[in-house]
Amino acid sequence: MEAVAISIRLVIWLTGIFSPVFCDKSTPNIALPDVSDKIIDPLFWKNVASQKIHSFKQSSLYGHMYNTINPPKNMILFIGDGMGSSTITGARYLKAANLNRSAGDVLLDWELWPTVSLVRTFSADRMTTDSASSATALLCGTKVAQYVVGLAGVKTCCTCKSFDSVQQIKSSLILAQENGMSTGVVTTTRITHATPAAAYAHTTDRDQESYPKTSPYNSSFVCDDIASQLITNGVDFNVILGGGSKMFYQNVSDVTPKVPGSRNDDRNLLEQWLQEQQKRNRRHKMVFDSEELKQSNLADIDYLFGLLAPSHLEFDIRRRNQLSLSEMTEIAVKILSRNPKGYLLLVEGGRIDHAHHGNQAKYALTDTLALERAVNNAARQVDADRTLMVVTADHSHVYGVVGYAGRRTHVLDVDESQRANDGYPYLISAYINGPAGLVKEPRRDPSTDRIFEDDYRQQALVPLGYSTHAADDVPLYATGPFSELFHGPLDNTYVAYATMFALCLDPYTHEPHCIRRNASFKESMSTCHLLIVITYFFHRFVL
Repeated sequence: MEAVAISIRLVIWLTGIFSPVFCDKSTPNIALPDVSDKIIDPLFWKNVASQKIHSFKQSSLYGHMYNTINPPKNMILFIGDGMGSSTITGARYLKAANLNRSAGDVLLDWELWPTVSLVRTFSADRMTTDSASSATALLCGTKVAQYVVGLAGVKTCCTCKSFDSVQQIKSSLILAQENGMSTGVVTTTRITHATPAAAYAHTTDRDQESYPKTSPYNSSFVCDDIASQLITNGVDFNVILGGGSKMFYQNVSDVTPKVPGSRNDDRNLLEQWLQEQQKRNRRHKMVFDSEELKQSNLADIDYLFGLLAPSHLEFDIRRRNQLSLSEMTEIAVKILSRNPKGYLLLVEGGRIDHAHHGNQAKYALTDTLALERAVNNAARQVDADRTLMVVTADHSHVYGVVGYAGRRTHVLDVDESQRANDGYPYLISAYINGPAGLVKEPRRDPSTDRIFEDDYRQQALVPLGYSTHAADDVPLYATGPFSELFHGPLDNTYVAYATMFALCLDPYTHEPHCIRRNASFKESMSTCHLLIVITYFFHRFVL
């Protein structure tokens, strides 16, 4: 094991020596125009992204790779909700402790990937983003105000009104569907929650998950809730896996779980989804139970709608009878990979964020490790030469790994190397603000608390009912063909356009690499047709 640690340090040392040789020449320092008037204009962010993509194509190093390697056929975008750099550090140290190793001896799997960058996350109206505006940036390529999902040109949130088709921005997943690719969304949150909603919904209020809302401007106009938009806009997703079944119905029926739903309009959207699939004569399945899904024959399913909990799925460490994020991702890849034109899959470890909001570091770090297992499992499952994989976060959190504790100290323990001015040690995992902050009472000695319990709330400096997000840039890791697109500091809107470019989606359908990509489909389909013919003759004349 010590040899592994030495090897890692050697790689880092060699990288420092040879990076001037192998890295491309630096990009000119081009100042961004004043975005105050343009920040909600999708065209502005498209132009910014296209300039960076053009630099990639013209680069002396990456340009050669662009012109020679096969472009990606598939892509998986992993989002750790709230997984900032401090969370990655904490999860890495927890992984080391779980392996009885010292902090720094092991890395998370994606930290070994060849491309790493930092992503700016501010929204159109706040320096610190929420998940709705950041997911819209990552999937749709434009800045929006807080709480807004999939709508361009909206300066404020939460007002129900009609929006034209120009304002309703298509996500990269919808564009992939229009290009004949298979698509899927996998999450540990409700499928109508902010991040997955950006894949298909258009609303000024992310909280409008299941309640239709009447416009203050026109009492006869009703804004569609996010759940109903999944049925109308997301009917062509091949895989939908997550929680939130109660958002889709009010009363229990033959096609719903046996617990009351949360809708107030008597609509049964689950029944509507089944009708839409039957109308299209598709091989489909709706499932609410993890065990039933495990026993299903995936070869018979082209369209899967799995809602495995009434609300969010459990934190991974509390999971008993629910599929893990890794298992759900594996199911999705098995279904999506049958398409010779490729697939685009969004996978969200969404409950990292919920844990941080509650100052519950153990939940956050173990859910980060659950995301790592999903990434690791997918990496073994996919065609590495044709699959681009990206891991990033939508925003950071006010969690930190602090102090000067020894490397053998558990990341959830106290730092005994020094005492605070009140005479007590302090926690290595701590928060700037949140519900564990004290108002008018002195700080307790954390070493006497149950600090290793799953649901323990780490101490916070400022008392708030709900811990806030943080504005620091978040890491991005990429591997596979065209992973070099993500080289250097990025805006979160760039992730959407880099996805569209790599997969030859609108507006990049006529790029030179798309000819090679389309040719590979024809070869794959010809091989597929040949296998079908051989199989037919074998069964017809041999058996």
